[in-house]
Amino acid sequence: MSNPPVPVSGNRGDAKPDTSGQSTFYKVVMTPVIFVSFLLSLAIVDLKYSMHRSHYHAERRPSRLPPWLHRIVYKYRPYQYTAVDENGKPVEDKDGYYHSKQRKLMAMEADDAFQMRRIVITGLVLGGMVATWGAWWALNWVLAKVYWT
Repeated sequence: MSNPPVPVSGNRGDAKPDTSGQSTFYKVVMTPVIFVSFLLSLAIVDLKYSMHRSHYHAERRPSRLPPWLHRIVYKYRPYQYTAVDENGKPVEDKDGYYHSKQRKLMAMEADDAFQMRRIVITGLVLGGMVATWGAWWALNWVLAKVYWT
């Protein structure tokens, strides 16, 4: 004789999440580092795209390059909006097109930021090491001046 099936109920909040895989070090140190690195990566990606758009569509641009070379390097095009369909063919202007693409633009920039995050973490670690070494060197220099003079 087999046992009757036991009804399965949803989680009522009495189950504790399994956090045994993460150490206290990871929770206290690495979580803020990863969060800050993502924010810095997102800011860098946004700055990159903003600079690219400003150079790409600028009619009068403050540049050190001669105008003919600037047009070659940045492939100058006057700024104008053209709506396109799925195949890339121009279509009649639709209201709200820009707003409908915001989610895709945000996802693209977030993806670029996630891909860049490891480089930013490496830069943060190297910057922290340089700052620690500089502080140690400055403290030794100050202490040498105070105690040896």
